[in-house]
Amino acid sequence: MKDNIIIYVSSYNNYDMLEEVVLKNINTEGFEFINVDDNSFPEELEKGKTVCKKHGIQCLENKSTGVQMATQTLVDFINKNRPNCKWIICFQHDNWPLSKEFFTKLNDIIKNNSINDYGCIGFNVLDGGKYTGNSIEMFKKGHLPNGMLGLRHLCSLHPSRRWISPHHNKNLLKTYFEHHKLKDAFVVDIPTWAVTGWNIKKWNEVIQPTTDFKFLFWAPDLIMQFAKNNIPTLSIPTLYVENCQDIKTKFGAPSNLTHAIKQDNRRFSQENYGEHHKNWIKRWGWDFEDPAGTFPPVQNKYKNTLINKLWEHNNSSDAPYKLIKL
Repeated sequence: MKDNIIIYVSSYNNYDMLEEVVLKNINTEGFEFINVDDNSFPEELEKGKTVCKKHGIQCLENKSTGVQMATQTLVDFINKNRPNCKWIICFQHDNWPLSKEFFTKLNDIIKNNSINDYGCIGFNVLDGGKYTGNSIEMFKKGHLPNGMLGLRHLCSLHPSRRWISPHHNKNLLKTYFEHHKLKDAFVVDIPTWAVTGWNIKKWNEVIQPTTDFKFLFWAPDLIMQFAKNNIPTLSIPTLYVENCQDIKTKFGAPSNLTHAIKQDNRRFSQENYGEHHKNWIKRWGWDFEDPAGTFPPVQNKYKNTLINKLWEHNNSSDAPYKLIKL
C-alpha cells in the first residue's frame, strides 16, 4: 500500500491552475492527492469541488484561514481517516517534481526510518533562470545541478546572502556542495518552502498552528516551532523540484503573490502585507529580515534549543550544521 505519503495543496481561488498545472505536472505515482480549500470565493469553491470530483480527489475545506490551518485541517483528517500516513508533502501550485519516481524514492527513504526524527523536509528547487540559472536545462541533460537548497536564516549575513543558492551566495553553495556532494542530506535552518514535507507524528507532538501567517512566513514559523523543541529540518538535495512562478500569469495572477498581497488584492490573498513581519517579531522576538541585529538580545531565551545551536554554528562555520546519510 502506498499510504506513507499524502500529497496536498492549499487552494485559494486558483482551481484553473489546479486542473491545468498541478494535476498535469504532478505524477502522484499512486500516492493519494488531497486538495484543501482555503476559503475560496463561492463560485471558485464550487469549481474546485467539480474539478476534484472529476479527478477523484478528496476535497477538504479549511476549518480556519491560511496554509498552516489548511495543513492542520488535513492532519486532523489523516489522524481520523489515514492512520498509516507518516508524511504529507505540500506543493504550491507553481511547483512540481523533476526527479523521476520522486515520491517512490521519498517513500523508500521514509520506510528505512532515516528521517523519523525530522519535523520538516525540503528539496533541491530549480527555476527558469531567476535564481538558479540554466539549472533546469542542465538537469534535463542528465546533470545534477545545485538549486535553491534552503535558507541559512539564523546568522549575521545580509538577508539576500543567507540563501543557499547560485544567485544569492555562490561561495556558500560551493561550501555546502563540498560537504554533501549531492549524496547526503543536511540539516538546514529553513528549506526552500515552495515544496515542503511534514512529519505527521512530530506535527501532532509539537505544532500549534496560527492564522498569524496565512501565506507569508507560514512554513518558517512552523519550522521554528520544531527547532524550539530541538526537532531539526532536513534539506534533501538528491530530490529535485521545479518552481515556475511565471506560469501563474497565464491564469491572471501575478508571478509573485507578494505583489498581490501588497496591493490588497483579495482575489489572490487573504492577508494584509506587513502583518507577517509584526507577528513574527511578536512570536519569536527577532526580525525575520534582520536576525543579525535583533536575535542577540533574545538569544538567551532560546538557550539549549536548536534555534540557538544553529545561530552559534552558522556564525562560526560555513559548513552544514549536520550531514545525514539516507
